[in-house]
Amino acid sequence: MKKKTTGIRYKFWIHLMVWVLYGSECTYVYTVTAGHPEIVLIENVQIFLICAVLFYSNSDFLLPAFFERKKYFSYIGLLLLSFVLNNVVHYLVLTVANPHWLGPNANYAYYTPYELGVGATWWWFQSILLSFGYWFARLSIKRKEEVQIIRTEMTKKEMAQLKLAQEKLELENEVLRTQINPHFLFNTLGYFYNKVEDTHPEVAEGIVALTHIMRSSLRKVDTDGFVSLAEEVDNIDYLISIYKMRYSNGVYINFEKTVRCHHLRIVPHTLITLLENAFKHGDMHDAAHPLTVRLEADTSHISFFIHNKKRFGPKEISNGIGLAYVAKHLEQVYPDRHLLHIDNKEFFYTLTLNITGEAAMTQQEI
Repeated sequence: MKKKTTGIRYKFWIHLMVWVLYGSECTYVYTVTAGHPEIVLIENVQIFLICAVLFYSNSDFLLPAFFERKKYFSYIGLLLLSFVLNNVVHYLVLTVANPHWLGPNANYAYYTPYELGVGATWWWFQSILLSFGYWFARLSIKRKEEVQIIRTEMTKKEMAQLKLAQEKLELENEVLRTQINPHFLFNTLGYFYNKVEDTHPEVAEGIVALTHIMRSSLRKVDTDGFVSLAEEVDNIDYLISIYKMRYSNGVYINFEKTVRCHHLRIVPHTLITLLENAFKHGDMHDAAHPLTVRLEADTSHISFFIHNKKRFGPKEISNGIGLAYVAKHLEQVYPDRHLLHIDNKEFFYTLTLNITGEAAMTQQEI
């Protein structure tokens, strides 16, 4: 608001200065040869006030209101009316009012009708012509600014669309990447299972668990883009069992689940990816600080909680794609109905995911 007020003041002083300079130049020319320069000065001030009224009436009202809207006949009619009013005002001021106001010294200022008509017409024509130039210049600047604004908005929109398309492509690439490796593994799991089923039943059990996880990963999601929450919970159980077998039950993991509605559906691989991140970076060998996982779900919300002690020293190779993928996917599917909070402290890592509202999840009909 302050900037706008400053601009108006600046414009006012610029216009005033131009009128003063223009009027001073004309007044100087007329008063050099005049017998009564003080009277000529007064008359010129009057004339320039009339010209200013014509100038701004045309540039700020008639042209924008009629000419720009292609109401040409109305504009021409009003322009002719301004011509008539200009001549009448000139006549009243110069031949009636001034002799009365200025006294005997103004006698010389009586004009013949011809002189009055020519002078009034000249000043009217000059004011209208200058106002046309001023209006055209201002309109050109305005349209250039509008074009620049449109180009800027289009550029922003194009950049936003490009960014969205790029993010979508990245997500699709990551989904494809997560499918390629499991697909290769899945083709060999059956062979390994048959080889170790009799000799190493615990390994065979682990292969079965891994097979279920791989099958869930490779299975095409339903048309709504969701999978059942029960399937996601089963995958968590399978993943935990694999890690326990991997470390000969030397890891401490507490998984608590309270699912009051077993037909909820959720974005696939969301929970298991978050849990896998904890396995990669967490220390699960401390009985005093076990990996704690809690899942609560009903018809109005899903809450997922992970708390683990951080591991120091050698860690599993990770590119950090999984967590970033989940965060982007959640933002796209639940833009206003989820909260992903991570508390990454020096020794402990805590993650909380809350999805709220019936619109945040779908419920498969029984």
